Amino acid sequence: MSNAITDCGDSDAIEQPLINTTHVDSKAPPSTRLCMFAAPISTFERLSQTADYVKNPQQYLINKLGQHTYDERQDLLCIAPSYQGDVYGDRGHKTHFEQHIANQLGKKHGLFFITGVQAQLIALKVHCTAANNPRVAWHVSSHLESAEEGAFEELYGLKRMTLGNDARQLPTVDEIIRTASLRESQRPAVILLEVPNRTLGCSTYTFEELQHISAACHEHGVLLHLDGARLWEIGPYYRETADKSLADVVRLFDTAYVSFYKGLAGVTGAVLVTNDSGVLNEAKMWQRRAGGNPFTMVYETIDCERGFNENIGSFSRKWKKMDDIVRAIRAAVDSYKSPEGLDIVEFWPAEPKCCQVRTIFNGYTAEQLNEARDRTESKTGIRVFEMLWSSFSLDEKLAADRAGCTLEADPFKIQHEIEWMIMSVTEKIDTAVFVKGYVTLCQELQSDERRLISSSTTS
Repeated sequence: MSNAITDCGDSDAIEQPLINTTHVDSKAPPSTRLCMFAAPISTFERLSQTADYVKNPQQYLINKLGQHTYDERQDLLCIAPSYQGDVYGDRGHKTHFEQHIANQLGKKHGLFFITGVQAQLIALKVHCTAANNPRVAWHVSSHLESAEEGAFEELYGLKRMTLGNDARQLPTVDEIIRTASLRESQRPAVILLEVPNRTLGCSTYTFEELQHISAACHEHGVLLHLDGARLWEIGPYYRETADKSLADVVRLFDTAYVSFYKGLAGVTGAVLVTNDSGVLNEAKMWQRRAGGNPFTMVYETIDCERGFNENIGSFSRKWKKMDDIVRAIRAAVDSYKSPEGLDIVEFWPAEPKCCQVRTIFNGYTAEQLNEARDRTESKTGIRVFEMLWSSFSLDEKLAADRAGCTLEADPFKIQHEIEWMIMSVTEKIDTAVFVKGYVTLCQELQSDERRLISSSTTS
C-alpha cells in the first residue's frame, strides 16, 4: 500500500527529539517541536530508565513524580511484589500487571500482548468463532480498516461491515442500533467502537450514548468490543461530564483493549480485558497460533508498568493544557483567513475532549504549508508540525492506491491536517510558544499570497 494510507500517527511514534537537531538553518539554535508522540530520549536512556525502575520502583516513582503525587496516586499504581520474568506468558511479574490493569478497568481477567493489532483482532476472532458468524462492524476510520493490511480478513477470516454513513463523523447511536438490530442472517457478531476516535480528533460518545449502544447490542445478542487505544487519555472527560470512571465505561463492553506506548509512554504493548474466562483462554490459544507469546515479555511488561505508573493520573492536567492552548491559538489567529475567506486554522473537535486533537489548515497546499513551517522555524525557533494528512477520505485514498494513481485536490477546497497531543515533554512548553508558532505560520502563509499577487501584477 502507498504512504497515503499508512498509520502515520502511530508509526511515527519513535524517538523524536523535542529539540529539532536538523533545523533549517544549521547556524541557528535548535528549535522547539510542538508536535511529538514520544519522549526525546536515546535507546540507551530508554533501557536505562527501565533498569532504574526495576531496581527500586517506589524510589524511582518518588523521584519522578515527587512524594506528594506518589502518595496521591497510591490507588492507581501497580507495584509488583517481585519482578521475575514470565515464561511463555505464564507466572512472574506479567500476571500481576495483567490483573492490576483488569481491576482498574472493572474486569476480571487481562492478557498482555506485544501489539494492540494482535490483541484486538484476536478478541474479534474469538467472538466471531463463538457466534459462528464472521461479521464485525466498525467505522471506516478504524485502524483495522486502514493500517493493518487487511489482517482481519487475510489472517482471521473476518468479514467487515461499516457503521455510519459519514467518514468524517462518528456513527450515530441510531445508526449503530440499526446495525445491531438487523435480521440475524445479516447482523454482525460483534460491534467495535473506538473510544475516543483518533482519526476524528479523539471525538467520542457521551456516557449516556454508550449506555444506549451497550443496551441495544445486548438486547440483540451482539457483542460489543472497545478499541481503547487512547482510553487512558479520555478518562477525565467521562469523570468530568458524567462522574464516571474508566471502569464504568469498560463495563459497558464485553471486551476491551488498551495500549501502553501512546499517552502512557511504555515501550510497546497492550492488554485485552474481559470477564469471561472462556474468552481469555481462547485468546491465549490464538495468541500462541499468531506467534504472540515469545519465551518472555519481561522487558515489555516491566516498562509498560513503569510508563503506566509515571503517567496514569496525569491526563486531566494534560487535557486542561490542551484546552488552554487551543483557546489561545484560536483567539490569536482568528483574523487570519485563507484565499477563500476561511479560517486558516481550525481544531477538530472544536473543543478538545482529551489531550489529543487535530489541527486543520484551510486553503493551502502541502508544499505551501511545509515551506511556511520551515520559515516559521527559521524565524522563531518553533517547529509547528512534522507531517500533514490530506483532506481526501479514506475511500478515495484506497481507490487511488488500488488504481496506482495520485489524487488531485480541488484548489478551492484544500485542507490538510495534523494530529498532536500534550505529553509530559510538550506539557512543559509555555502556551505562548504554541501561539507564537501558529501566528507566525499564518503570517508566512499570507506572505506567500502577497508574493504571488505581486508577481502576477508585475508580470
